[in-house]
Amino acid sequence: MKDARLVKILVEEKALVKLLKTIGRGREYATRELLTKLGAYGYGHKLLLKAQKTGLVERKTVKNKVFNKLTSDGKKIVMIAKEIGV
Repeated sequence: MKDARLVKILVEEKALVKLLKTIGRGREYATRELLTKLGAYGYGHKLLLKAQKTGLVERKTVKNKVFNKLTSDGKKIVMIAKEIGV
């Protein structure tokens, strides 16, 4: 059932998948650095908060920076997206 939810996100939220691919597998990105790399500040931040709400991204605050890292579900979506070529 959980995999069906992940596939639904993969199909309906193409911009969210692009955000997850930008974060990648092993690295943590600061929010400003991530949004610069993605090229979308306002919309990208909304996507980042949506990804956190759905449990795809984990956010951690260190001093005055917020670091973003993929959760296991986020890693699964990236892996499925690479397999099917999205």
